[in-house]
Amino acid sequence: MRTRSYEAMFLLDNQAAQADWDATSGKVDTILEKHGARIVQKEKWDERKLAYEIKGQRRATYYLVYFDAPPASLRGIDEDLGLSESVLRHMSLALDEPIEEHVKLRAEERERLAEDSRRHAMSGWGGDSARRRKGRDRRRDDDDDDGRGSRGRADEEE
Repeated sequence: MRTRSYEAMFLLDNQAAQADWDATSGKVDTILEKHGARIVQKEKWDERKLAYEIKGQRRATYYLVYFDAPPASLRGIDEDLGLSESVLRHMSLALDEPIEEHVKLRAEERERLAEDSRRHAMSGWGGDSARRRKGRDRRRDDDDDDGRGSRGRADEEE
């Protein structure tokens, strides 16, 4: 039977994940394997606040799974995940390249972004850079003597 590679992100019930991670993630793994999926790699991400409430939850633990499965099995996987109380949301994407290559490209991209972030931090970008502080101090000095506010109008007395 022909299989395809997939990347899936699961938003798991945070309380269940904190209480027993192995059991909560195991439910997802069991559903995938029940439908003929072969799990290649799995990764627990962090707990995050949700943009809106899902199934009464404001926070979720993210769980990333790479797996190979027959394309016809996705409907059954989707139905079973929808019935699982510990899975708040899920999304599966078909990969164009093999999982190993996709994971390698993702790791390289993460490293490149981390390097860019380090380079920007070293160059004074972001936060409260010296150039921005210097300009702000200069504006304050200009405002001190003439009684004008930051918009150039005379301050009104009350």
